Amino acid sequence: MELIQCKQDVVKKLNDYVEVHPPVILFKKGSFYSIKMDINYNWLATDEQGKEHIIASNTRNLKDDYWFNYHFDLC
Repeated sequence: MELIQCKQDVVKKLNDYVEVHPPVILFKKGSFYSIKMDINYNWLATDEQGKEHIIASNTRNLKDDYWFNYHFDLC
């Protein structure tokens, strides 16, 4: 298991362009989350509501995933 810190709030979206209203924060800026890798090299984190989300996919190295690096720091 690894530990990450959220750089900015991550809000729930229906797709790439449509956010849920009112906004639902999945991961809060400044908060720490534990993550784990599955057998397919997807990295999973549990959000503020207790649901698992893939935060990086198909990579052994988190630094290779742009979306992850934009939203999180590896501790």
